Amino acid sequence: MRRNRGGAGGGRPVTPAPESWPARFWRLIHPGGPLVRPWDRWEARLLVTAILLAVVAVPVAGVLVSEVYVRHAELARAQQADRTQVTAVVLADAGSFVAGGPAVQVAEVPALWRLPDGTERSGPVSVPAGTDQGARLPIWVDGAGEPVPPPLSAFNALTIALSVGLLGWLGVVLVLTLVVLAVHLALDRVRAAAWAREWETLGQGRSGR
Repeated sequence: MRRNRGGAGGGRPVTPAPESWPARFWRLIHPGGPLVRPWDRWEARLLVTAILLAVVAVPVAGVLVSEVYVRHAELARAQQADRTQVTAVVLADAGSFVAGGPAVQVAEVPALWRLPDGTERSGPVSVPAGTDQGARLPIWVDGAGEPVPPPLSAFNALTIALSVGLLGWLGVVLVLTLVVLAVHLALDRVRAAAWAREWETLGQGRSGR
């Protein structure tokens, strides 16, 4: 006797087709079930909206990074064109290194330096703590010959731009997260109050029989 391989009990179990992304998205913003309340659906839609806004904020942060980089790259080129590195001679001992203090300790001492045109200038400069009198250290000066910080580099400009863009995007994500959490906590109180009323109504119905 031949077995019927095509019968209801003779074949392999049918694996359901995987749910498509649009169907999953629709189910996320339209949760179903007998216990789902209107505020549950609004909370789900708020969560989806927050995620979409966080995604949209990514290219906006990219535009911000581009604008900040352009400004700082121009500033870097201007500083590199204006600032010059010269050698300064320290005219007094700097303060000693303090144990337990900051990792980078500096002191301001008088120093003498010569500009590219041969002019000598003197004034206070910042040197590492413990620097001895007579030490020769490189410093940066501007077009007027005054000590200034080192000029920005292209890498510095890029780092600043990326930091600003990342912090801006994280700020948007933080605000959205706080909004979602605040709404969730508020709706939790609403749900708890609704459940309490329903339990009270159910208890009164049973006691009245």
